[in-house]
Amino acid sequence: MSDSSHAEQEKPTLGEVIDQIGLGPAQVRASLLGGGVWLADGSELLLIGSVADTLAREWQLSLFLKGFVVTVVYTGVMIGNISSGPLGAYLGRRELVIASYTGIFIFSILSSTAASIAALLVWRFIVGWSIGAGQPAWMAIAVEITPSNWRMVTGGISQNLFAFGELYAAFLLMNDDPSLKHLDWRRIIQLGAIPSLILLSFSIPFLLQSPTYLQLKGRHAEAVTVLESMRRDNQADDVSLDFRLPPNPTSRNSSEGMLDLLLKQGKVILGAKLMVPTLVVSFTCFELNLLYYGCIYAFPQVLSDLVAEGAAQQLLVGALWEIPGVFIGMGLGVMYLRKTGIKFYLTLAASVTLLFIIGGNNRNRHWAFDIALYAGYYGIKLTPNIGFVLVYQVANEIYPAEARTFGCGICLACGRLAAMLGPLVFEGLFAFTGTWLSFFLMMAGFAVLNLYLVDLIPETANKILDDLRKPSK
Repeated sequence: MSDSSHAEQEKPTLGEVIDQIGLGPAQVRASLLGGGVWLADGSELLLIGSVADTLAREWQLSLFLKGFVVTVVYTGVMIGNISSGPLGAYLGRRELVIASYTGIFIFSILSSTAASIAALLVWRFIVGWSIGAGQPAWMAIAVEITPSNWRMVTGGISQNLFAFGELYAAFLLMNDDPSLKHLDWRRIIQLGAIPSLILLSFSIPFLLQSPTYLQLKGRHAEAVTVLESMRRDNQADDVSLDFRLPPNPTSRNSSEGMLDLLLKQGKVILGAKLMVPTLVVSFTCFELNLLYYGCIYAFPQVLSDLVAEGAAQQLLVGALWEIPGVFIGMGLGVMYLRKTGIKFYLTLAASVTLLFIIGGNNRNRHWAFDIALYAGYYGIKLTPNIGFVLVYQVANEIYPAEARTFGCGICLACGRLAAMLGPLVFEGLFAFTGTWLSFFLMMAGFAVLNLYLVDLIPETANKILDDLRKPSK
């Protein structure tokens, strides 16, 4: 080995330099700007679901079309998640986040002008696609600009923005018509697009590209410029930015097309090393979203039977229990191994689901069963948010930079598929068994099964990601 090669190997990696720069305003700013894709997700999904009744009455829609207005958004998000990988590699992670905000704003406004159900479905699908395309791109940026022992924090901040999106949507709905019976759906959708416009306006000048992405594309000078900005923001002036170069970066003039990138990334995430972790994390995302979105659909119906007069109040209280779940997930991610945190989530999910089953099936027989019912219900509202923080972080960290956006997008897409299927699974099981208990029993079983699969996932907590390895051939 020559002296120059030896000297190059002695330099810190890009990930080690980012660790030395530390956590500070650079990551907070990026989390608020890039993580806004989750805010848009929470806002848009709540709004379109809430105005579905008004739309159905105004346009005399069938029950199928009424439901499809919501489903088409989930479908768009799922396809956006999948397409984010090759698009992010081709266009850039930052550019895809900006395109996401642009699409959400433009096509939300177009949605509000739709004169037919066909036009509305097309525009809402593209809104969903815009949301889905931006999420994996931002998640890749987040792990690539954050010190290894603080990645869970930036992930948690982003997840919390989903709740703020829901709060913004709820404010719009309450301000328009607290009864939700006579909503001005066009105006609400227009107002719902405002956060995306604001985030777009600030992201264009202030959201930085991932230095890892730039370096892998052979754009070393631009990567250093981003690091200089991060170092300045975090007041880490003593940190050297002279890091080890990757062995074989992609040329910035590379002629790789979208299909080539898709095949290349597919070989990485489905290769011998990552195929099993991809399947396990995808199943975990599926289980997590089926629990969350299936219960969002099920609880209004189940609680109306169990606690008839207080059902609406319990839905509100249950929503508030979701917020601490994010912070618990962040705490577990910072203090413990990723797999330990996920096992805690799955164990808790199975336990509280069984509590809800026991309490609900024996309601009013004894005060202990009432306690079990409410403990189970609040627990089910709490635990998925623990899982979202931990599982989505792992979905991002297990992949190398060259396939991170695509791999993460595949896992998130499996979750979106579960979100689409949740209401259908609940209704199908109810029709087959005649009781709501079957859905919750299935979810408890899924959590237990998932618990035994977690050890097949590689541990990534506090590890500097292997982003500068030689690309797979």
